[in-house]
Amino acid sequence: MTTAIVTDSTTSLAPGVLERPDFRMVPLTFHFGPDESYRDKIDMSNAEFYDRLYAADEFPSTSQPAPGTFVEAFEALEAYDHILVLALSSKLSGTYDSAVSAAGMVERPVEVLDTRSAEMGSGLILLEALRVVDEGGNFKDVRRAAEAAIGRCNVLFGVGTLEYLAKSGRIGRARRLMGAALNIRPVLSIEDGEVVPHKRTRGRGRQMAAIVEEVRPAAEASKPLYFGHIAAPELLSELAESLGVEEKLVAEIGGVVGSHVGPGAYGVAHL
Repeated sequence: MTTAIVTDSTTSLAPGVLERPDFRMVPLTFHFGPDESYRDKIDMSNAEFYDRLYAADEFPSTSQPAPGTFVEAFEALEAYDHILVLALSSKLSGTYDSAVSAAGMVERPVEVLDTRSAEMGSGLILLEALRVVDEGGNFKDVRRAAEAAIGRCNVLFGVGTLEYLAKSGRIGRARRLMGAALNIRPVLSIEDGEVVPHKRTRGRGRQMAAIVEEVRPAAEASKPLYFGHIAAPELLSELAESLGVEEKLVAEIGGVVGSHVGPGAYGVAHL
């Protein structure tokens, strides 16, 4: 019994994953006004998106894939017996609900998991599922590995400003940090699928030191680390150097997530 995996475009993809025959990525969409819509990570490069984000008078909106888009992905994987969908946190988007609706439209064994994460975190969860597929595990083994990874996944990130999270409405419990003194650079995390304040720091240096302190045990234990950034590769290099590791997995965050956290954000996920 063979297994294929579907995820959405807010999952960071390691090199080679997109070319796998047993994998499909379903894009979310971002919109600059009512007349301009683009598929995340497909229709516009990250550099072009952030240039537009800087210049835009109106904050871009985002939307989840329609159920039919998921159905198309399922149909493209008709050679496989089972399909596992790993979806963006249901507390951040309706993508999970859309995938569940699509699963009910096909006469195929399709199961949908809420990763309760995004980008680098979802990327690590996906890699755990694919690892079991490659080891010859059956569908239950693959699902069990993904569920275990969801339970262990940690995402920490720093932002230069809370402005973008506030505008997008995805700020969650970090809202209480709004209006804080200048130069407050919080460390945020994703807990149970929601963006929450992890530590309140002042200045970029202390912000990074706080992330390093939290992640160092995972780095020293040689656990997989997935780094991510928005137009801030130098910060990731500094973070990896401080942790004493190589940047083996690095994601340039796409437009849908990037529009919510803003340029200059950087962080790391670990299991």
